[in-house]
Parts: sequence; structure tokens; C-alpha cells
Amino acid sequence: MLDPKPFLEEDFAYHADMLDALLDEGTKVLYSEKDGVMLRMGKKGPYAISAKTEEAMEKMAKLMPEERYMAVVRPFKLIPKFFEAKGKAAEMMPCYQAAYSKKEPVLESDVPGIEFRPLTEENLSFVCKNYDDDEEYMKSRIEYGMIGAFDKEGNCAGFIGFHGEGSMGLLTVLPEYRRMGIGIALEARNLNRRLSEGRIPFGHVVVGNEKSTGLQKKIGMEFSEKIVTWVFK
Repeated sequence: MLDPKPFLEEDFAYHADMLDALLDEGTKVLYSEKDGVMLRMGKKGPYAISAKTEEAMEKMAKLMPEERYMAVVRPFKLIPKFFEAKGKAAEMMPCYQAAYSKKEPVLESDVPGIEFRPLTEENLSFVCKNYDDDEEYMKSRIEYGMIGAFDKEGNCAGFIGFHGEGSMGLLTVLPEYRRMGIGIALEARNLNRRLSEGRIPFGHVVVGNEKSTGLQKKIGMEFSEKIVTWVFK
């Protein structure tokens, strides 16, 4: 197999998730040739595929032995070939990938009356109620490290963290605390944490989510021109 980095570095924003995954010692390179790259992101993370041809897409799709899986697949135009190889009973979530290519941290703005601090397991029920009721997953995200925004009375106004494969996400600000600058303040702190760890800050924005797109651009993230697609089965 070839070194996957030259292939992935041809389009940084498009492949930021895969480039970041290469920094994780648990990541496995399953395919790396001139026509594509396939990774298993982390020890138990999703697959990531980038193909240049139908033949490469078919080959890489067939390297996924599981009947149930999660994968980030690109390009969008070759998704039909992926389904042809793996079966069509799957859900899709097309996204644009946002990535931060600089080494300098971003400005962490303060918000009057708001304190930013790590969440603990005491906040688990709140996070599940306001983001996802998968308690096991949200507990793992808190243990990995989530940042909360708290008002003077100690009420949680919002939070942010990282998904299992390393993407920045989980951003939630309660309605009564919006338009105060809490979202971008949380985003900046999360991004800087990733930089301090020597990793690449990146995230996925569902196609059509203009509000999230604007926030990511405001903080200095650059977007892939092409779509990456989450596929779940």
C-alpha cells in the first residue's frame, strides 16, 4: 500500500477527518492506492472512504465485513456504487466538512454572567434531555471531555464536545440563552483544546444548515467544496 497522506492532502478540508484519524495510533489503513484511501478511524470508530473511481469504491466497500456499520463516504456521486456493493438498506446524511488549517489558537471570548467549565457525570441527564437520550454514548462523551456554559445560578446554558470519531459537535445552547455569544465561545474553546492536543479541528455540517455554516466560518473554519456522506446501517 501507498502512504495515504499525499492522496488526502490534495484537498485538506475534504479529507480533514481522515488526516486527523492518521494521528490516532488506533487508526488502521485498510486501503491506500492512487485511486482511493480507506481507514478504520480509531480502534472502534467508523470507516472513512475516499474513492476516485467506481472500481475503487466497490473494492473498499467490500472491505467492510459487518452487516451493520457507520461510514463517512466520498464522493457523493459514487454513493450508488457503495450501496450496490453493500446493500441499499441504509440511512444517509450528506454534510459539508469544516476544518481549521491554522496552528494559532482562536480568540476565546468571554460572555458576561457565564462561566465555562468541564461537564461531569452529574450533568448527564441534562445532556441526554437536550441532545441525545443515548445515555451510554453521552456518558462516554462527557468522560472524553465536554465544556459547559453556566449562568450565575449554576444553571447550564449550553455545552459542546466531540463525537466518537473526533469531530467537533454536540453544540447546544438553550433557547433562553441564545444570541448572547455562548455558541461561538464554546466553539472556540473546543477548537483550541483540539489544537493543544496536536490534532486537526474538524466538524460536519448537514447540507442546508446555514446557521451552523455561518458559525463555523465566523470562527475561521474552511469548508470542503464537495460533500461527504455519513452512511448508517
